[in-house]
Amino acid sequence: MDELRSEIRAAFEKEQAAHPPVAGLRHNVVEAVSAHRSPARNFQWVAVAAAVLIAVLVVAGLMSTRFHPRASVPAATPNASPLADYGPPPAGVPLLYVNDPSHKSWLIGFDWTGQPRATVKIDPSIGSVGMAPDGQSFAVGFGAKGGTGEILDRLGQPVQGVGGGLPGSSLPIWADDYQHMCGVSSDPSALVSTLVTLAPGQAVKAVAILGRDQSLPGSYRIASCSFRNDEAIVVKTNTNTSWPDELLAVRISTGQVVSDNTYATPELLSNVVASADSTLIAENSSKSVGQLQGQNAPSTIIRRVSDRSVVATLDPGMGVLAFNADDSLVLVSTTPWAGGQPTAMAIIDLRSGQSIWNYNGPGMFGNAIGQPGGRDFAIYVRKPTVEDPLTDLMIVHADGTATDFPRRYTPAW
Repeated sequence: MDELRSEIRAAFEKEQAAHPPVAGLRHNVVEAVSAHRSPARNFQWVAVAAAVLIAVLVVAGLMSTRFHPRASVPAATPNASPLADYGPPPAGVPLLYVNDPSHKSWLIGFDWTGQPRATVKIDPSIGSVGMAPDGQSFAVGFGAKGGTGEILDRLGQPVQGVGGGLPGSSLPIWADDYQHMCGVSSDPSALVSTLVTLAPGQAVKAVAILGRDQSLPGSYRIASCSFRNDEAIVVKTNTNTSWPDELLAVRISTGQVVSDNTYATPELLSNVVASADSTLIAENSSKSVGQLQGQNAPSTIIRRVSDRSVVATLDPGMGVLAFNADDSLVLVSTTPWAGGQPTAMAIIDLRSGQSIWNYNGPGMFGNAIGQPGGRDFAIYVRKPTVEDPLTDLMIVHADGTATDFPRRYTPAW
């Protein structure tokens, strides 16, 4: 402490020597003070205050000079690290979840404007999870060997009463109420496929036996499951060629097969894509996936499930990838799709037939979902020639504008 006082005193004297008082300052101050007829004690108070003020200014100047080199080191900014905890997810707000690159068991939830809004911390022992389309719940291990089949709530906690998942089900999907899971359970010993559903806190429910087939398991897949419209769409495929042989519409509440359409020339089609509400299907021409030799369906056609009436007719080189939530927009590949190549895409307004957004690479299409209760799409694309779990994500709005995510992530959908 004595050394610091000596330093300050020496610096004070040095500072005074460098800035001597103006000539005649003492005389001017004395005359100014004498001009006021105030009690003598006020002179002493003014002198003390002036001395204290000068001392404070000098010491402050010395301290800023002394420590200036340290202050020149740039401070860390919040943007310097990708790690952030955005807190628990707000109830009722649809979110898009991606895996936190710094914490494997953390999920970052973005809202549909592209802003991070939540961090969900999953128990590391659970493993990977898939989000419901509204981001309000998660599924664990469905369709995966050794998966637990649990459903987690929006905070990442297990929902009581659910376990075991959809037994023997391949590629189960979320229903349009974002609560139920739907799948096709296959019994290889009996060669029977059954449409099954699962609700949080309830046991697995068998809805309908779809059929018996010597090519089981795997010839039936669920294309859509609408609890809002009480209907599920199931596609039967040829296991040797993956062509769609048959399309079934099933009433979920009763198990009744409402319609059953068999394709006479399945080799002309590549696949069938259904809307989330089970009201529309797209029959994609085999040309849309690059089958240029042989015959192709002359058009890719979007139909109503109820009466098979045609809603839109597209070029056979185009393939429907996804419908948005209200079926007003459709995401399509605009040139024949080929693995390892960039995917050219567009979003088409079904009513007008006009394209509102176009994409020509450099990414290859990965997946897309529609905005719950809205019209936007969330889309991610991969690097075509690199084995990379990270993807480029974007939200394409109904007005044709797009919002890119701030960096590449691994999506949880």
